[in-house]
Amino acid sequence: MIYIDGYSLISSIGDSAEESVKSLRVGEGEPISLDFGVKYYKIPNSNPLDYYDLIERVIREAIDNAGVLVDELRDIGLFLGTSSAKLPLNETYLKESGELLEDLDMDEVTKIISDRVGIGGFRTIISTACTSSSNALIQAKEMIESGLISKAIVVGVELYNELTIRGFESFMLLTGDRIKPFDRDRDGIVLGEALSAIVLSQEESRFALVGGATKVDTSSITAPIPKNLAKVMREAIESADISIRDIRAIKTHSTATRQNDNAEAKGIYSLFDNNIPKIITLKPYIGHTMGACGTNELVLLIESIKEGFIPKSINFRNIDPECKIEPSLEEMTPQSGYYLLNYFGFGGNNSSLVLEYY
Repeated sequence: MIYIDGYSLISSIGDSAEESVKSLRVGEGEPISLDFGVKYYKIPNSNPLDYYDLIERVIREAIDNAGVLVDELRDIGLFLGTSSAKLPLNETYLKESGELLEDLDMDEVTKIISDRVGIGGFRTIISTACTSSSNALIQAKEMIESGLISKAIVVGVELYNELTIRGFESFMLLTGDRIKPFDRDRDGIVLGEALSAIVLSQEESRFALVGGATKVDTSSITAPIPKNLAKVMREAIESADISIRDIRAIKTHSTATRQNDNAEAKGIYSLFDNNIPKIITLKPYIGHTMGACGTNELVLLIESIKEGFIPKSINFRNIDPECKIEPSLEEMTPQSGYYLLNYFGFGGNNSSLVLEYY
């Protein structure tokens, strides 16, 4: 069994996991309006030049939270998931110097961080769009189970960069309002920045990562197919050696775009029929944090459960007759059992995780 021993989070609504969840519970946190009219969930006072400092900080906080010893860092694995990698640094360099960086090696990120923190074991960087850090969690879990490493630090990083924002803008996927997952009147995404770290090991704790699956859907680069989303959810549940009926709630990917929410809803109905578990949506609180949403949303859920509640879904008003999904609009009391977490990305890379709470 692979357990979650410690974690950390820096988001637009808090400087730690604890602070973020306190803000989430009282409804604090609004996206800012950028100079070119786009809304964005930004970490207060963040600077692209703080890139490595912020990553180092969340890792050290997660290590401290998990009680990892200095000697253990020599053999621990580092798994970093991001869809933007060094883009925040590259864009800043271009603005200040007028020149492009020649060195765009993504692997340099994990090398620099490993040297800073003193991590001497296996390291890798994964960039599979919105599933980057969820895939990093799955790979880390499998390597611990295989005996290749004893512990892993999984990091999700997504910081402000204009290339990502302009890309989504060109697809006409950004809303000028709020993120309204599954709502009849939803009209798009609000992006955000956040980063987090999770320590995995075989040392028993209250939270276990008991299942996970990733599938590549080659039918479309941008439009997920419901049957393939159902398939990855089913494989994640089967990998946890449980049944569909054991799932207490689903943390949906729910980007609030018409196509993606429709596909996810149809995938859920295909798998669960009319016995739909409670639906949790977290992006309206911190924005869509892209490659980091795997670890960010997992940490938000775990910290909320530790505080004695499962967050209500906000910004939902009207049922969409095509989706037929109504997220949970009231806080729920956490119960021991299994929770399914979905992450679906551009390029057809889709993943699901199964979390067990004791």
